[in-house]
This record gives sequence, structure tokens and C-alpha cells, in this order.
Amino acid sequence: MEFNFKKNEKLTKIITIILAGILILIVIMPVKDSVSNMEKSRSKDETTEADYTYYAEYYESKLKNILEKSYGEGTMQVMVRVSVDNNPTGLYSENKVETVVEGVIVVADVDDINAISDITFAVCALFDLPAHRVAVMIKN
Repeated sequence: MEFNFKKNEKLTKIITIILAGILILIVIMPVKDSVSNMEKSRSKDETTEADYTYYAEYYESKLKNILEKSYGEGTMQVMVRVSVDNNPTGLYSENKVETVVEGVIVVADVDDINAISDITFAVCALFDLPAHRVAVMIKN
């Protein structure tokens, strides 16, 4: 079986153009996907950084409400410091971003000295923080 290139020159050119087109499509396809994935991850990171204050305010209001139920209305001021962990570890945390509470300050208007240790213990248990990351102060 012999293939005559001169005789089928038109067919050879058409096949060459088709193969070149397929090759170009193969090269371009992954680049478009990776560019769109990079844009999606950028927008995801930007919204996550903008949501620091949202998470901090949410945690502050919830913690303040819980503590005021125990010690009375208007007795607590709470500040929560939140950061974002871009590389969480765990079985179900693949390609997700988690917020992490780094520290808590509570200013309490209470008379009982034992309240400081109770509040510290509650905040440590709630946010899974070590005690040195929780500060409880008595308001004068």
C-alpha cells in the first residue's frame, strides 16, 4: 500500500491544517481553565479578607449576649481578633478557607473575682483557645 503525496496533496494539506488546529486547541484549553481558576481563587480570597470584620462582629455579639445573660445586661464589652487560615488541615477541609479566632478580650463590670476565671474558662472552651490568648479585665 503506497501513499502518493503529490497525487493527494490537497488531502494532505487539509489533514495538516486539521491536526494543527487540534494541537492548538489542546494547548490553549488548560491555560483558559487555569486562568479562570486563578480568577476565582483571587475573588474568593478578596471576599474572605473583607469578611474579617463580619466574623469578628458576629463572634463578639454572640459572646457578649451569652456573658450578659450570666452577669447582667450592659456588663460586658468584648473584642475578638479573627484571621483566615488558607491551608486548613483535616479530612473535609480540602480547598476551603477557615476563619480562626486568635484572641479575645473581655471587659467585665463585675464584683466577683471568681468571675474572671469563669469567663476565661468559658471563652477558652468556646473558641478552643489557650488561656494566654484570652484576657478578662474588670471595669472600674
